[in-house]
Amino acid sequence: MNLTTRHMAVFGQRLNPLNTQVESLVNEDTYDYHQEVANAGFGDMLHDKERNQKYFIVIKKTVASMRAEGREVHVLDIGTGTGILSMMALHAGADTVTACEAFIPMANCAEKILKANNFGGRVKLIKKRSTDIRIGEDMERKANLLVTEILDTELIGEGALAIYNHAHANLLTEDALCIPCKAMCYAQVVQSSLAAQWNSLKLLVNLDGDVLLKPSPDVLNCSGEPSVHDIQMSQLPLDQIKPLTDPIEIFEFDFKCKEPIDVQRFRNILVKAFIPGSTDLVFFWWDIKMDFKEEVLLSCAPFWAHPNFKEVKAKSSPRLPLTNVVPWRDHWMQAIYYIPRPLKLTPSDNEFILNCNHDEFSWWFNVFPNVSNNFEKQTKRHACLCRFHITYSRSRIGQINQAQRNKRYLRFLENNIHKDSNVLVLGHGCILGLACCSLGASKVWCHEPHKFSRHFMDSLVQCNKLNNINLVESLKDLETEVLNSLTHVIAEPYFLTSILPWDNFYFGYLLTKISDKLNRLVKISPFAASIYAVPVEFLDLHKIKAPVRECEGFDLSLFDKMVEVSMSISQVKVEAHPLWEYPCRALADPVELLKVEFRRFDINKHHQGEIIVKEPGLCNGVCLWVDWFLDKSGDSKSVVSSGPVASIIPGEFIKWDMFTRQGVHFINNNQAIKGSILEWSVVFKAKSAQLNFNFIIKHK
Repeated sequence: MNLTTRHMAVFGQRLNPLNTQVESLVNEDTYDYHQEVANAGFGDMLHDKERNQKYFIVIKKTVASMRAEGREVHVLDIGTGTGILSMMALHAGADTVTACEAFIPMANCAEKILKANNFGGRVKLIKKRSTDIRIGEDMERKANLLVTEILDTELIGEGALAIYNHAHANLLTEDALCIPCKAMCYAQVVQSSLAAQWNSLKLLVNLDGDVLLKPSPDVLNCSGEPSVHDIQMSQLPLDQIKPLTDPIEIFEFDFKCKEPIDVQRFRNILVKAFIPGSTDLVFFWWDIKMDFKEEVLLSCAPFWAHPNFKEVKAKSSPRLPLTNVVPWRDHWMQAIYYIPRPLKLTPSDNEFILNCNHDEFSWWFNVFPNVSNNFEKQTKRHACLCRFHITYSRSRIGQINQAQRNKRYLRFLENNIHKDSNVLVLGHGCILGLACCSLGASKVWCHEPHKFSRHFMDSLVQCNKLNNINLVESLKDLETEVLNSLTHVIAEPYFLTSILPWDNFYFGYLLTKISDKLNRLVKISPFAASIYAVPVEFLDLHKIKAPVRECEGFDLSLFDKMVEVSMSISQVKVEAHPLWEYPCRALADPVELLKVEFRRFDINKHHQGEIIVKEPGLCNGVCLWVDWFLDKSGDSKSVVSSGPVASIIPGEFIKWDMFTRQGVHFINNNQAIKGSILEWSVVFKAKSAQLNFNFIIKHK
C-alpha cells in the first residue's frame, strides 16, 4: 500500500508594503519550518574558508597534543549546525563526540549529514540547548574538549558568556580545553561626518546655505540608541574616516577559564588622540586565539587594521580591491557604536577617558574629559528618549541628512512653492515637506499616521515655530474642500513599512484614495518612478545563498538540498541589501524594467525583455533600484536615485548610494559568457498591489 504524505493548509498573514494592507495567506503547515531554514544564515559561515581551515587545523593539533599526553579525548560540540566541527573532531581522532543543536530543523539535517559522511553512529546528537543538558541523562561523562562557534559580530550577542559559564560548571572537566580559546575585543575612536549621519540630525539649508530647519533640542540632546550598527567596515571610504586613536585592547574573554566569566564589566581607559577632532564614534571588532598555545589567530579587523594584511594581500588576486583582500564574512562583521556626546579634542587638550561597557549580550561606549574623578565613573546603557533614533532605521536617518539628495528636492521646491501654495505631504518623517513652510507656502498638511514619527515631526514644527503646518493622522481627516484646494502633493517618498525601494510606491496607492477629490491642476511630485536592473558579479554577497557542496572534505550536499527546498517554498525573489557594503562588477548596461506615472498609478503593466551580457564573469545576481522623477522635465538634476551614484560601466565596480538598500535577485550556478542573455519579466497589478519579477540566464 502506498502512503502519500499530505500537509494541512494553515492560514497566515503578511503586510503588503505597496498598500500597507494585511493580506490573508494559505500555506502548507510546513511553511514556518521552511522559512526558519531559509533564513537561518548558516550558509555564509560554511563559505568562510579561513574559519573552517583554522578550526580544522586547531582541532587536529589539539587532539594530537592530548593523545601525546596519554589522555582520552571526549568532545562536546555546542551548536553543531551541520555537524561540521563534530566530523572534524572524529577525523582528528577523538574518542567520543557529543553534539547539541537546539534548532530542530538544523539538528535533523545534521543527523542526515553525519550519516552520509559515515559518522552517524559515532556522534551522540542531542536536540536541545546545552544549558538543558544533564550529565548522566543526556551525556555519559563530562567532556574534556569543547569545540563551538556561538559568537556573533558583538562576540557575546548570542549568549556566549552564559553558555561558556554553564558548560564549565556542568559539562566540562577541570582540565578541559576550549576551541576557540580566548578572545580580545578592540575599540578605535574615530571622527567621521559621513558615519555620524546615521545617528544624528543635521541642519536643513536651502541652496544658498540659509537655514530652513534646525533640529529640536530633544533630538540634539538625545543620547541616541546604543544598539550595534553592524557593518562591512572595510567598505567605508577611507577619505571619510579620521581615526583619532590606534585600535585599543578593551576586554579579554578567556573561554578556557573554569572561573565564571563576568557578564557585566566596565573599564575606563585614558587615551591620547594623535590628532585633534571630534570623538564621534567607536569602531569595534574582535579576534580569537583558536588554540590553547595561542598560536593560531583569526581576526575580524577591517583591512587597514588586520594583523595579517600584508600576508593575505600577497596571496590574493591582483583583481581584488584592497577592501576585499582580507577574508570576507557576513556572520562576523565589524560594528559602529555612537558616542552620546562627543568631545572636541584640540592639540593642547587631546587626552580623554574612553568608557567601555558590556553586559551579558551587548556593548555601549562613552567618553569623558580627562579629570581624575571620571576614572571610576560608570554609565548605564543609554536609550533614545526623543523617539527619532528608535523610529527610523540607520539608513533612513542617513538619507534625511544626505546633502546631495536634499539639494535636488529643494531645487524642485524652490522652483515650485510660493505664497499661494497649499501642499499635502505624503510620507513618514518627510522634513523636506516641513521646509515648504520655510519656503513660503500658505498651508502644509503632513500625513503622519505613525505615532512616533508624528511626535518627531511635531518637535520640529514647535522648535522652528512653523505656524501653518497640520500633522494629519489619517487622510480621512482631510475634508473635500481641503483636498480640492491643494496646489501640490509631494513625497520623497519614504514610508516606515518599506523594505525594498519600490515599496515606496505606496505613495501612488495613497494618491488613488484621494485622486477624485483633487483639482486637475494639482502638481504631483514625484511625477514618476522607474525600476532599473543590471546583472552583476558579486565578489562575496552571493555566498549567503550559494550551495556549499563540501567543506574541508566533508560532504554537505544534504544541507544544500534542505536549504534549496526551503528557499523555493518561502523565500522572496528579491531581497533588500545595502550594496555599497558588497562590491560587484556590472556585466551589462542597466535596463529600465518598469515605469509608473503616479497620476496613472491604477494601470496594470506587464513588460519583458532581454539584457545582453557584455562582460564575461559569474552572473550570480541581478541588482534592482528605483529612480524617482520629481517632474516631467527629464533634467538629470530632477532625478533622485536609490541606486548607483555614478554611471554604470560594464566590467567595472558599481558605486552605490550609501543611504538606501537596493534589491537583489540571486542567481546560482550560472557562468555567464560574453553574449549570454538575461531574460526578464515584470508584472505590476495595481488593484491588488502586486509586483513580481522573474529572471533567467540563457546561453548562446
